[in-house]
Amino acid sequence: MVVYGFDPICLVLAQAEAAKEIPPTTRAIVLMALLGIVLLGMLLVVFILLGGHWVRRQGSHRRGPVVPPDLMLKKDPALDGPERIDSGQSASETAITDNTRNS
Repeated sequence: MVVYGFDPICLVLAQAEAAKEIPPTTRAIVLMALLGIVLLGMLLVVFILLGGHWVRRQGSHRRGPVVPPDLMLKKDPALDGPERIDSGQSASETAITDNTRNS
């Protein structure tokens, strides 16, 4: 049977004719091989899902500092940042020092 186009009906008929020619032992071997491939694929998917779950559980744990507290270096207060300038105003007062919008 010669198929010139991609007619699905002709392809199904060609496969049906080919299936009649395969001996039962060979057909059983092919089906078992396909079943093995499908089961192996499903097993790989299960391993990937379980591995992802395990990695998420490992990543969610918070660990303590690597250096023990008695060996940690003390911070130098001079390196913390700029000093605060005391303007003499109380903390409740709001002072606008930049008046460039109105000039």
